Amino acid sequence: MTHNSNLFWKAALSAMLLTTASSCDKVLDQAPPAAFTTAEGYSTPARIASSALGMYDGLQNAEFLGGRALIYADIRADDVDPAAYFGTLANNTQLASDGTAQLAWQGGYRTIYSVNFFLQELQKNTGIAPADLEAQYIGEGKYIRALTMFYLVNLYAQPYNYTAGATHLGIPIQLVAPDASNAFDPAQNLPRATVAEVYAQIETDLNDAITRLPETYTTAFSKVGRATKDAARALLSRVELYKGDYAKSAQLAGDVITGGRHALNASPLTPFRTFTTSESIFSVAQGTSDNPNTNNAIGQHYGPSPARADITITPYINIPVTQFAADDKRRTLLTTQSTANNRYYTIKYAAISADWVPISRYSEVLLNRAESLVRTTNTVNPEALTLLNQVRSRSTTPYVAFTSATELLNAILLERRLELAFEGHRLFDLLRNKQGTTARGSAAAQPYGSPRLIMPIPLREIQQNPNLVQNEGY
Repeated sequence: MTHNSNLFWKAALSAMLLTTASSCDKVLDQAPPAAFTTAEGYSTPARIASSALGMYDGLQNAEFLGGRALIYADIRADDVDPAAYFGTLANNTQLASDGTAQLAWQGGYRTIYSVNFFLQELQKNTGIAPADLEAQYIGEGKYIRALTMFYLVNLYAQPYNYTAGATHLGIPIQLVAPDASNAFDPAQNLPRATVAEVYAQIETDLNDAITRLPETYTTAFSKVGRATKDAARALLSRVELYKGDYAKSAQLAGDVITGGRHALNASPLTPFRTFTTSESIFSVAQGTSDNPNTNNAIGQHYGPSPARADITITPYINIPVTQFAADDKRRTLLTTQSTANNRYYTIKYAAISADWVPISRYSEVLLNRAESLVRTTNTVNPEALTLLNQVRSRSTTPYVAFTSATELLNAILLERRLELAFEGHRLFDLLRNKQGTTARGSAAAQPYGSPRLIMPIPLREIQQNPNLVQNEGY
């Protein structure tokens, strides 16, 4: 992480706290801005509560989980056409100097910095906020940090099962927020941890978050826009699925399912038009006045005109009807052909700049458990079939029976592709199953293990940190 990003978050957080304070006092009683210290920003329960919300502002980072992190996964897989807007990254010819790789890395670590800064300051001022809220805030921070690290390690490193024991290089594990006094210390030049070590940190954060977070909140906005126990369980279920610990993945998904707080909507379109239904477990909340802007919002890139219309989805449309039925509602309700250019787009994202970014939906949890049950039992598991059909039957004809565990597993993986398209899953699902990508337009096919399937460590980071090792092929 660069020193510049450290200073960015210190300045950003201080500005946010200043705004909070000014709303509580009379204008003429204000101290000069330079006199407002970080300590004062954590001096009352209300100010700490505002600072906790500031972590979600960090999560909205325009170059990362404000929308683009999901795109970075999907534009290199097999459901979208190469998108010229994303340059060489979209057709797998990127260089270490690629600007998108730099901005994504910087965006992810800025989000982590905002969390680390908050956790450090909260620890210095423990006991000011009520104990239950203090625990919740810590849980929220650890969830956000784990979520960000999860996307970083999967974007910049080969999948967990690439080596025995996941001993290949992942990303630096940054758990502190350096300030101007120590940001240039050699100790801040963190090396890349192994993928196993990164996953272990993610698991630690999420398990701690589960103990601290509430089961739910009182407002519809917070139930989806703030981290809950189910948000942490759902993400950890995905983490264990990627690791290959299918028993844990099944258990965690089962905890969400049996909790009864979530359900599928009748239509697959609903969670993308009403962002706070119980189908959505966690999303990065956006608004018309609080979003990554028109150049970065996920709806701008994916949507047809009047959006930017950068990403078209010909490969997804061309999935054979034997796999993706012509009357499947995910085809009829969630895709469109533009009259302006006759090209196909997803219309999951229709608010253009104010779409909430979907992180965990209930349908993914159902499919996590279904897949994990088949892999752990190696049978045509009846519960797995029921879970699969629970997702499938709202969009198309459910399955009746399968003759083998392999056949059922393939159907579940296909359902993930159809159901979770354009939500940042496809490339990661291919890689964890040791599959590469097919050729698409100007993008050549990439076999499993290709260095082009992961992003380069940005050249600027390599130049500034002598302890960073570049990915193979860059």
